[in-house]
Amino acid sequence: MGLFSYLCILIASLMKDNNINILNRIDGGCAVTVGMFDGVHMGHRHLLSLLKRVADEHNLTPVVVTFDRHPRMALGKGDGMRLLMSHEKRIQTLEALGFEGHVEVIEFTPEAAQLTACQFAREYLCNRMGMKALVLGYDNMFGCKQHNDFDQLPLLAEQQGFEIYHDSAVDLDGIVVSSTKIRQAIQEGNVVLANKMLGQPFCLKGVVEKGRQVGRQIGFPTANINTENSLCILPKDGVYAVRVIMSTGESLAMANIGPKPTFEENGSTLEVNIFSECGDLYGQEIEVMFLDRIRDIVRFANAEELARQLAADKQQILNAFAI
Repeated sequence: MGLFSYLCILIASLMKDNNINILNRIDGGCAVTVGMFDGVHMGHRHLLSLLKRVADEHNLTPVVVTFDRHPRMALGKGDGMRLLMSHEKRIQTLEALGFEGHVEVIEFTPEAAQLTACQFAREYLCNRMGMKALVLGYDNMFGCKQHNDFDQLPLLAEQQGFEIYHDSAVDLDGIVVSSTKIRQAIQEGNVVLANKMLGQPFCLKGVVEKGRQVGRQIGFPTANINTENSLCILPKDGVYAVRVIMSTGESLAMANIGPKPTFEENGSTLEVNIFSECGDLYGQEIEVMFLDRIRDIVRFANAEELARQLAADKQQILNAFAI
């Protein structure tokens, strides 16, 4: 089932709950695109640029319609699925790209109902929002499969007086950019490729908690970051070059994701050794931007061997990323 099939269920739910006013009419008409935009990656940005261009050419307001949660997750079809961005970060990123005040967030509820592509476009995008242009991604297909009328959208556009614009795929080194491929790259530890497709570093946020302070004992104190409540994907276990954003500023750092076999700890954690003085971070939320994967998790014979390797890791990161 495609994204717009889930959208069908959403819209019927909004009808049932008398909450259709969430989509507001735009004075003067609007150009619209609809999607989850997980990661707001280079493919999305290409589409959003086309949306702006179409809106400018026709004196329309560009509007992004998105959701408060991923449709697959909301409908229980996303077992094990993790996102590239939190909802808050996604909205902030969309607004920072020039859509402040023009991002419509729809609460996604899993009501079992159906709506065709033409019904949604006519009743909500046209009648409710005053859509004059619909901008679609290169692989957009929407509407419920049982009553699929997606191929009738050009006829509806003629009747309702809106234009349809199709974006092209974004190809980076032979790879067509997609959220799925970015998730795959992160799961494989290839954050360099993921960042290239994202157009910015992959980030995780979390609150710093107290750990066993083993790192401090060998000269590498770490901030232990709680990611238990995060819906975002975790990179493959390993040691990474990262940059952290704190309330006191930014710093280069190295992160360990996974167990600590040298100390017989098997639970997976995210720990960050921050290279600059940062003060007491306990209880603070920090953001970790992943730059590159340095090596696998290794079991060392003792703490002294681990400390020597961490010193080498730190120097490698400084050589590669220090400004």
